Amino acid sequence: MTGKLMCVPGLLLAAVSSAQGAYPSAASHVISSWTTFADPAEQAFSLSVPTGWKTIGGTYRFGVLDPRIMVDMVSPDGQVDIRVGDYRVPPFAPLTPTLRSLGFTEGRRYNPRNVAQEVVADYRPGWMFADVYGQARFSRACTQLRLKSMERQTPIHQSGQNQTTTAGQVVYRCESTTGAKVAYVFAETQYTQMQGSGAWMVTWLCSFIAPAERSAQTLNAMLHALSTLAINPQWEYRQLQANGGAAQGAMSDFQRGMAAIQQDYQRRTAASQSQFDEMDRALRGVDLTIDPVDGKQREVVSTGMTHWINGMGDIMDSPTAPGGNVRKLGTVH
Repeated sequence: MTGKLMCVPGLLLAAVSSAQGAYPSAASHVISSWTTFADPAEQAFSLSVPTGWKTIGGTYRFGVLDPRIMVDMVSPDGQVDIRVGDYRVPPFAPLTPTLRSLGFTEGRRYNPRNVAQEVVADYRPGWMFADVYGQARFSRACTQLRLKSMERQTPIHQSGQNQTTTAGQVVYRCESTTGAKVAYVFAETQYTQMQGSGAWMVTWLCSFIAPAERSAQTLNAMLHALSTLAINPQWEYRQLQANGGAAQGAMSDFQRGMAAIQQDYQRRTAASQSQFDEMDRALRGVDLTIDPVDGKQREVVSTGMTHWINGMGDIMDSPTAPGGNVRKLGTVH
């Protein structure tokens, strides 16, 4: 995550505002005390973190135009790990014909003008990057890591001129030596076309891993931490100047962007319960369907095919209508 506004860690797509009752056995893990974590390296940002948790992070600078932000929060028992951003994720340079002619391949480091430590890689949409990142981040912690859900999501940032912005989230079922866990990643990526070449970066990145019975509390904690994120305007202004843009105009864009972030936070908080319900169904491997005739909702085992129902109430899965006396069930999102 770089230090430009659009690369500051953002808001979690799936959040919980009233899901504590879904996991009553985890009530003892509810977080009631918070403290402020301030970037110790460049004073670029601050946010609230759970009191007593092991918290590390800050701004990690790999070049004049390559500051990366990360905050990692681990619960006292070591069972929950929430991460905002990740300094290991660099900006990327697509593998163009020019780079290929120079001997570059995907995965090679690329250091243009010594201002950023890029890695050569073709563009990955947000949902694809979320899965690539999740497998790398969680594989060591899980004896078995199974992808349960991959979804495209509405990007946090709008695409500017010559830009493509995409976002997505993934949910995993993790089997570990300490029991079943839930792992989650949300990522937004942005590709910018520039005079026959281009560059892309991860502009939003949030993730966590937690015991299944504590996933609601973990979602709440991540949302609360991110809702308190505050970027130092002086640091942002200096970074914009270093980027070489018109600093005053860019600062106005920064302020508008922060206002948009707050609006997005409010919207996602309002939809938090339905987001958690979707995550829960993904972990259980079911779809929530609705009958177009009587409006009845049913949970049906996910098969990747269309769900159909006949006059007797029998449900069938098929890519096309399996007979004449059937109707298609809708999917509730």
